[in-house]
Amino acid sequence: MSGIHLVYIAIPFVSALIGWITNYIAVKMIFRPRQPLRLMGLTIQGLIPRRQQDLARSLGETIERELISHDDIQKVLSSAEIQGKIHGLIEQQVDDFMTDKLGKHPMIAMFLQGEMAKNVKTMLVDQLNAGTPQFIDACLTHLETELDFKAIVTAKVENFDYVKLEEIVFRIAAKELKTIEILGAVFGFIIGLAQVALLVLTSQ
Repeated sequence: MSGIHLVYIAIPFVSALIGWITNYIAVKMIFRPRQPLRLMGLTIQGLIPRRQQDLARSLGETIERELISHDDIQKVLSSAEIQGKIHGLIEQQVDDFMTDKLGKHPMIAMFLQGEMAKNVKTMLVDQLNAGTPQFIDACLTHLETELDFKAIVTAKVENFDYVKLEEIVFRIAAKELKTIEILGAVFGFIIGLAQVALLVLTSQ
């Protein structure tokens, strides 16, 4: 086999190797280098470490605008299921209060018997249940003033250790990232074949 034929055979495989290495480096550069590196007047740093603050700000805005809001919290607290649980807790607390607190005082326990105890319990439960909506509204008003989803998410992401983030991303998306590397080799091989075809055509 002549040297020219060996070159033709080698070109697709060399191109595949270059494509794989290129995509491998591109995947790694999502997180690395973690610290800025100066090289020939250029600053090189991983995408996430370099843009962490921008990412944090964008995530905070997106989550506040698209994913969760104070209205979502209000809908949950106002749902029939949550209201039922709150009323059940109120009734249990009133029972415990009358048994453990009032029931231990002989004079009070003497009056809180039978129908009287039932009426007092009903009155307390009804009063507390009636005040629940106002209590929830007051809590929500306070949350709207004090709870800033955007600020919380932004601060969390800004301070999140991107070494841990890198581990999480590569653990979750290991197959997909490996596929990107393999596709680089495949496309490189195809490009190499195209180059060989052009060389053969132009040499005739």
